[in-house]
Amino acid sequence: MNSERPGRVAGKTAIVTGAASGIGEATARRLAEEGASVAVADIDEINGKRVAAEIRETGGESLFIRTDLSRTDEIEDMVARTEERFGRLDILHNNAIAFRHGSATELDEAGWDLTLNVGLKAVFLASKFGIPVMRKTGGGAIINTGSVHSLVSFATCTAYDSAKAGILGLTRVLALDYGPDIRVNAVLPGAILTPLWDKLEVPEEERRRYAEMVPARRLGHGADIANAVLYLASDEASFVTGTHLAVDGGLLCRTE
Repeated sequence: MNSERPGRVAGKTAIVTGAASGIGEATARRLAEEGASVAVADIDEINGKRVAAEIRETGGESLFIRTDLSRTDEIEDMVARTEERFGRLDILHNNAIAFRHGSATELDEAGWDLTLNVGLKAVFLASKFGIPVMRKTGGGAIINTGSVHSLVSFATCTAYDSAKAGILGLTRVLALDYGPDIRVNAVLPGAILTPLWDKLEVPEEERRRYAEMVPARRLGHGADIANAVLYLASDEASFVTGTHLAVDGGLLCRTE
């Protein structure tokens, strides 16, 4: 671990799940820029290795750990390998999600299970295994990626909205149970432009419509969320725990 690299989280070690692309990739890079050693955890081996390698190429410390976040044993191994490599764990960004759309009568049980297992159960398990490691060196910060869906619901997002609403309850109870040495918060992204938009072939007209819905009049970027996570992970947020930070361009201000 390069403990001499300057920055707001210098000398700390972070795990970022879902870090092979999108918000997770942006956060992994941002934490590394600010001095943290970063474990890039994702099921996407090609892009996960790319992100870790590019962090190292810019002078950071990074390890890719292929992790299927629907499997308990792989989550436990993710934490163990991070501690083995870097000797500590200070920041856990539970960011990964897998989701299936559908109303309650359309969504099959497998789609529900996948979304809840990766989007909520994995947050519980990563915290369960990560907190004891954090406490060995005095504590740490957990930042869970919720969504504007944590507070308001959207049609056919049955499993996703359930997982994201659950993130808030889990965030609060973890903060209660493990403070003061472990701070736990959630970040709630709005419409964030990630590679998933291209994968889903969201047309340009639809993207403009989303941008026009918010006071900021633009879509968010991974860097917008990464900066919020960095703040919540840093000592600047030492009196912030058990709450959530919406980074949505003002979307939740809308009443219609």
